[in-house]
Amino acid sequence: MVLTGIFVPLSHAMADEVRLCFSRWEPYAYDDGNGATGLAIDIAKRAFEISGHDATFTQMPHSRCHFGIRYGIYDGILFESRPGETVESLSASRFALVNRVLVAVVRESYPQTAYEGLQTFEGANWLHVVDEDYPAKILNSTQMYPVDVGENAHGLLMLRRNYVDVVFRDLASLHFGSDAVHEPAGLKTLLPAVDIEPFYLCMESKFARVTADYDQAITKMLADGSIDRLYYKHLGFSQIAFNRYFSGSSQPTLPQDRLMP
Repeated sequence: MVLTGIFVPLSHAMADEVRLCFSRWEPYAYDDGNGATGLAIDIAKRAFEISGHDATFTQMPHSRCHFGIRYGIYDGILFESRPGETVESLSASRFALVNRVLVAVVRESYPQTAYEGLQTFEGANWLHVVDEDYPAKILNSTQMYPVDVGENAHGLLMLRRNYVDVVFRDLASLHFGSDAVHEPAGLKTLLPAVDIEPFYLCMESKFARVTADYDQAITKMLADGSIDRLYYKHLGFSQIAFNRYFSGSSQPTLPQDRLMP
C-alpha cells in the first residue's frame, strides 16, 4: 500500500528539542501575550517542524539570552549579527534569518530626497539611542552630531519637533512595529538603505546536526515558496519585493497607506 499526503520530516534521526531565546524585534519576533510570534519566529518554527525537531522560544533581552546560554538555560539565540564574536561556542545558520535594513527618516522639509552617503546628513543632529547597535560608519561619522537618549519610544516625535534632524530605524520595524508609522505626518524615508546587516539563528556547537537540518529545511522553504508566503502573511509583500524596495530600485506590492512616501 502506498500512503500519500503524509508529512515526513527531512531528518529521520532522533529528534532534538532546542530551547531558543530572542529579543523583541517587531515584526520579526515578539511575545504578544499568547506566545512567540512574528515573521522570523514563523520561519524558524516551520524549519524546525520540517526537520523533525521541537523548538521553544522565549523572549528576553539580548544580553540575558547570552547569559542563559552560558548557564544551560537556552541552546541558541535568534538575531545574532556577528556570531563569530560571541563568548559562547555558537554555530550560525547558513542563511540569515532576517536582515536589519537601516534607513534614515527625516522631516518632509529636509532638502535631500535620497540617501547618497553620510554626507547627506552634513551638519545634522541624529538620534543616538545609547543601548542600540549602530554601524561603525554612523558612530564614527564626523559629518553629523549625535543626540544621546536612553530609549527610542518617542524618536519620531523628537524628529517631528525638531529636536533631531535624522533618525535611523529598521525599515520593517518602522512600518510594522509597535510605534509604526501609519501616516506620513510630515516625515519621509530616504532610500536606498544606509546599512544592511544580516542576523542569524545560532545554536551551541553540540547542536551542529540540528543546525544542518535547519539549514536543509530553509533551503527547501526557499525553493517551494514558503519563505515568500510568510513574508506576505506578515508584511504584505514578498521577500524579493522587500529587497527591491530598500535598494531604492522599485516599489513593492504594498498598499500605499502602509508606506511612508
